[in-house]
Amino acid sequence: MKLSSLSFITPFVLAAQIFAQAPVAPAAPATAAAWPTDQAGLTTLASTLINGWFAKIAANDPAGISQSMQPNMQLIDFQGSADLTQSLEKIKGLASKSPSNATDVIATRVGDALVATCLLAVNQSVDGKNLPSGAAPRIGVWQIVNGSWQMAAWGSLHMPEVRPAPSAPAFVGDAALNAEGSAMLTKFLAAQQTKNMTAFDAMLADGMQVVNFKGQKVRADMVKGASMAKTQPPIIADARTTRCGDLTIVTCNLTMGQSIAFNTLPADPAPFLAVFQGSGDSAKVIAIANTNKPK
Repeated sequence: MKLSSLSFITPFVLAAQIFAQAPVAPAAPATAAAWPTDQAGLTTLASTLINGWFAKIAANDPAGISQSMQPNMQLIDFQGSADLTQSLEKIKGLASKSPSNATDVIATRVGDALVATCLLAVNQSVDGKNLPSGAAPRIGVWQIVNGSWQMAAWGSLHMPEVRPAPSAPAFVGDAALNAEGSAMLTKFLAAQQTKNMTAFDAMLADGMQVVNFKGQKVRADMVKGASMAKTQPPIIADARTTRCGDLTIVTCNLTMGQSIAFNTLPADPAPFLAVFQGSGDSAKVIAIANTNKPK
C-alpha cells in the first residue's frame, strides 16, 4: 500500500515538462497480459510488476510510470493520499538513490484483481531528509486493462521514525462518490470497533491482504486482530473515493486508536487505504494499508 518513490536525473526543466503532460494512454502490449496458472507464477508476476514499476521510476521514465497506473488509481503514504496526477508529482518530489528488488512477496488473486504485499528497501529522502533505510511494507492492487497490467492502488509504509501529521489531499474528487466510499468504510470499521465479527468477517474477501505497523498480514490475521483489539470509534476525514472497474478505492485520514496486545496505536489521524470489490451489501475488502503506528 508500503506503502514509495524516486528522483529523476534528467534536467529539471525537461522533467517538469514531461510530468506536466496528461497521462499517456498505454501502448498495446506485444503480448496481452494473462493470469498465471499457479501460485508460483502469481508470485513471479507480482514481483515483476513491483520491481518493474520501481525500475521505470529509477530510469526516469515518467511516461512508463504513468502507463503502469490506471487513471482513477489512488496512492497513500505517510504524508496522505494522492490521485494519479498528484502521485506523479509525489514521485517527482521524492528522491530515491538506489532501487531494491522486492522481497517476501505475497500475491493473491481476488476476482479480477491481483493483490500483492512485499517488503522493499529503497534509499529515499523527503524535503532533503533521509527516510529510514530498512525494508518497509508495501501493498499494490492491479487489474488487466486494455491487455496490460495497470495499478489501481498502492500503499507505502516507508516513513520517518516519528510519523508527522498528514495533509489533506490536494485533489477534490466527486462529492457523491466520496460520501459513498466513506459510508462503505464506516460500515466496515464500525463492525470492527463493535466486534460484530459476523459482519466483519463477511466483508473480508478471501485472499485479501493488509499492511500495517506489524508488517504483511492476510485475512486470518485481520480476523484474529480485530477480535482481540480494543478499538476506539473511528473518525474518517478527507475521504476520497475513485473507481477502477469493479473496484472502489477509498482513502482517508483515519483517527482510530487501538490497543493490541502490548501495542497501542494513538488516536491520531493517519493515512488509510481500503480497496473494496463489488458494490452495495456484497462489497468486500480486498486490500488495506494503515499507516498508523505506536509512538
